[in-house]
Amino acid sequence: MRIALLGATGRTGTEFMEQALAAGNEVVAYVRRPEALGARPGLSVVGGQLDDRNAVKGALAGCDAVAVTLGPKISQRNAPIMATAMPPVIAAAKENGVKRIVVLSALGVGDTFENTQYPYRFGCRTFLASNFRDHVAGESQLVGSGLDWTTVHPGPLSDAPRTPHPLIVDAATGRQMPRAPRTRRSDVAAAMLAMIEDSSTFGKQMLITSAVQAA
Repeated sequence: MRIALLGATGRTGTEFMEQALAAGNEVVAYVRRPEALGARPGLSVVGGQLDDRNAVKGALAGCDAVAVTLGPKISQRNAPIMATAMPPVIAAAKENGVKRIVVLSALGVGDTFENTQYPYRFGCRTFLASNFRDHVAGESQLVGSGLDWTTVHPGPLSDAPRTPHPLIVDAATGRQMPRAPRTRRSDVAAAMLAMIEDSSTFGKQMLITSAVQAA
């Protein structure tokens, strides 16, 4: 499978890229700084800005799916990253006939706020609120786009090896996630990669946490 990846230089994007390549997939990394990624088998690197529709279109040519793992640096937490990226990505996917798109979001974004509990819920309403509004602005454009989309909503992310059985559930079930829903990037990357070919996740907001515990 040939997967276009936006956000390959971020920590979750890097993990997704490594797992995808290890599984024998081809990855086309669309990045702002191509020099940040070295040449390696199975990896193609395309440089461009998030709002450059023609460049995004070129990156998606010949791909079977799109994975979006974009996220702001702490200093850019108010930047409209998803609102900027999603229109050209959706347009480029349609123009290239790419139907499948899996997007990294966060637990508490949009309707998934109902799946949160305190104390994490407090963060959703305060220091995470601006970033979450950007996610909603971008991800809401997937609905009605005609694409087979899935958004993936982890709790606070950390770097650690994969866990055997992370909790992954459709937000529409109403499942309450743990009060401290810590999530490993390795688990998120594995889930996103698996979901690309899982039609049961089409059109759904999928929750994930590595901290499986009593609610």
